[in-house]
Amino acid sequence: MKNKCIFLFIGIFSLYSCDEASSKQTSSENEKPEPFNEQTEIDAIMSVIDNETKCFFDGNYECWAKNWSHKDYVMQSWNNSDGTADAAVGWEKINSQGKNWIEKYYKNGENIIHPDYKREKPSVKFFNEKSAYLNWLQYNADSEKKYYRISNEIRIMEKEEDGWKIVNVSAFWDTQLKVHVDSLKL
Repeated sequence: MKNKCIFLFIGIFSLYSCDEASSKQTSSENEKPEPFNEQTEIDAIMSVIDNETKCFFDGNYECWAKNWSHKDYVMQSWNNSDGTADAAVGWEKINSQGKNWIEKYYKNGENIIHPDYKREKPSVKFFNEKSAYLNWLQYNADSEKKYYRISNEIRIMEKEEDGWKIVNVSAFWDTQLKVHVDSLKL
């Protein structure tokens, strides 16, 4: 009797397993990928961009790094106050430069240099479903929240297995005069 019960259990389990596998196969064959929704993707991209900016301005290195692709072709470029420009190419250089900046100037969150920022609506161009280009004007508050320093911002984004990641930041600051905080209408 014991052997009959075991065989009966194995038989029922096998039938259930085969039936479940065949229903999964049928349902996955009938499922079509969802159509590309630009607004959904823009929202996801802007969430990453907002998070990266907030993490950087808050001096949170671990949070900041999670928003970047860690590939060797990523790039960050910026202008300097003396009229020159710099670039870091490859994740290792961006990581080193970003971490150093966060530790040296933001003191890992103890020194908040830009306590607030606002941005205009970005212009967005999707090259395909996994890459996008964005640009906008951003207003970055000074530490006393009296003025906003204006930066022209560019991002190139790439969709990886775990979501959208930054592959390029180009930020050009002080290309226009500062704006008093009371005059900004964003």
